[in-house]
Amino acid sequence: MNDSITSVANERVKKLVKLRESAKKRKQEKLFVVEGNIDLKLIMECGRIVDEIYYCKELVEKNLLTNDLKKFKSLGIPIIELGHASFCKASYRKSSDGFLSTVKMWSNSLEDIQDDLGDICVVLDETEKPGNLGAIIRSVEAMGIKTLLLCDLQVDFFNPNVIRSSRGLLAGVNVWQGSKEEIFTLLTAQKFSLIGTSGKAEKSYWNHKFKNKTALIFGSEKDGLGEFWLNNVDDLIKIPMNGNADSLNLNASVACILAEYQRKKLDGSSKRSQPINAVVK
Repeated sequence: MNDSITSVANERVKKLVKLRESAKKRKQEKLFVVEGNIDLKLIMECGRIVDEIYYCKELVEKNLLTNDLKKFKSLGIPIIELGHASFCKASYRKSSDGFLSTVKMWSNSLEDIQDDLGDICVVLDETEKPGNLGAIIRSVEAMGIKTLLLCDLQVDFFNPNVIRSSRGLLAGVNVWQGSKEEIFTLLTAQKFSLIGTSGKAEKSYWNHKFKNKTALIFGSEKDGLGEFWLNNVDDLIKIPMNGNADSLNLNASVACILAEYQRKKLDGSSKRSQPINAVVK
């Protein structure tokens, strides 16, 4: 094993910083950065390819993760030790457990879809905030939803804040990107009922009867559902609110409507499935 890298000017450290900060660099290298032991394990469990693992011995020991380090060393993946200063230079979390990894990107182009979209899917239009996108991926996964479709995405899917907010769960959800027109064509070809979400809608989601093939469509954080989808959805629903707020955070809206979908699905089933347990850590 190589000696610990202590210099913050080391080329490996510089590469980690560039991968963290630059979408262009991530695309060039076809790599993105994952920080944290739990996130890395989830990504591995989903069969994604880990390029390299970096660790800080001081932080690993402080967080009682020495046994995890031993397991990582047994996998045959290149593993490099960083000194505390060099690790902190590369890290993007205020409080890290001592693990950083580079992972190979995978394609999420619509052209690569092979699996069925399932009975329900979530569509996000022009999402702008990486933290919101990651949180939504986490909510979608927690609710057992198979597919997330991203229309005209405004951020890099492999942005570190997407990875962090999803807790690595982005590796286990079928996420596909395309234009509005491409995604509309896909959904109509598969006979999905297109349900838009808007605070201006007349119908509450409490009163909506979800069909077996439903696509829930959410607009951007800034502007809400745009004209294209307003002109093409089959129905519009809203989340009724009794307070002074006129809208919810996008992730909160997605979680509310998915929870209502799951409740109605379970209530309408003659044979209940196991309850959904979403653990927030």
